[in-house]
Amino acid sequence: TATGIPMRVAPVCAGMLGMRLLLLLGASQCLAFSPPSPALSSRPSLPCPHKSRIRTSASSLPSTLSMQLKPPSGDDLTRRGVFALGAALGVGVLGQKAGSMSFGSTAASDRLLTPSEQNTIALFKETTQSVVFISTFAEANTGRYFSMDAEQMETGTGSGIVWDDKGHIVTNYHLIRSASSAQVSVMGKDGVSAVFTAKLTGVDPDKDIAVLSINVPGTQLKPVRQGATKDLEVGQLVLAIGNPFGLDHTLTTGVISGLGRSMKATTGRTIRNLIQTDAAINPGNSGGALLDSRGRLIGMNTAIYSPSGTSAGIGFAIPCDTIKAVVERLITFGQTVRPVLGITYMEGQQARMFGLPRGVLVLNVPPGSPAAEAGLQGTTRSREGIELGDIIV
Repeated sequence: TATGIPMRVAPVCAGMLGMRLLLLLGASQCLAFSPPSPALSSRPSLPCPHKSRIRTSASSLPSTLSMQLKPPSGDDLTRRGVFALGAALGVGVLGQKAGSMSFGSTAASDRLLTPSEQNTIALFKETTQSVVFISTFAEANTGRYFSMDAEQMETGTGSGIVWDDKGHIVTNYHLIRSASSAQVSVMGKDGVSAVFTAKLTGVDPDKDIAVLSINVPGTQLKPVRQGATKDLEVGQLVLAIGNPFGLDHTLTTGVISGLGRSMKATTGRTIRNLIQTDAAINPGNSGGALLDSRGRLIGMNTAIYSPSGTSAGIGFAIPCDTIKAVVERLITFGQTVRPVLGITYMEGQQARMFGLPRGVLVLNVPPGSPAAEAGLQGTTRSREGIELGDIIV
């Protein structure tokens, strides 16, 4: 065309350009036939609304500029109209292209996820059904005299792990140790949760592990994929899923901060080989799953080190290898069977005080113990005096 604008963009911008041209021509006519008022030329202009320190007024301009304000001639109007039309066309086309390109690229970038984010999202969707919500209850006094009814009051909430398709749920012992009953909320494959009454299968207080069971078809359960902890490395990525403060199926991420940590169980015994992580673990995360970057169970979130009682970036998880060994015994026997010698003995320092030879002096052998079956004899006292028991060297 005469203006140099391709015909394919003319239908898009013709209306807007026409309006701009009319406005520009109208403004030019006003300048031509309405000389500026002296009062207006000396009035200060409004300051810039976003830059309050910049103030520009007509009174601060050089006096030579006010002398040049005069009605424009016809040639001036023609030149100004053509220039304004060209500028408007150029700005309109460039503005349209720049605006569309900027908006499109921003929207596209907002929808993109990094490979790491995509992996985390996929792992959460895959494993979230393997973590359950546990509510514990205890019998409470209703305050009514001569009442035989015991009211069940909720005493806490926590997390658990779907261990197999037979309805076994693994959690922490400290979560259920004071409870008279427990309920387990399981998310089905359709995303809808159902609540089941749990039965106690077995506990190992020394390892802070408990196994519950629920009566639910195996098709509604999604057991967690079990990993191994012997090859873990400090610095590798981990994901923690649990129910902190009652917020079900909460995901936090972090790294393995340390290995081989130890802590005391509620029984006073030491739990060893714990995994330390900086993934946020709070009250309610107990019994939840600690996963590796492939979605495999590597530990059960158990404790935190915090002066405030909330996450301080130092959490501990029982390793999966320990969980496997304990859970297998609890499901089979209902309790943990550990090898014991079955004797009481005199400490070495006391033995040296009595001038006894080196070794372990057997003081007592309980009947039926492995030591009794092996024929060991303990120390006895009679009228003739004290007869020392066997000495284990």
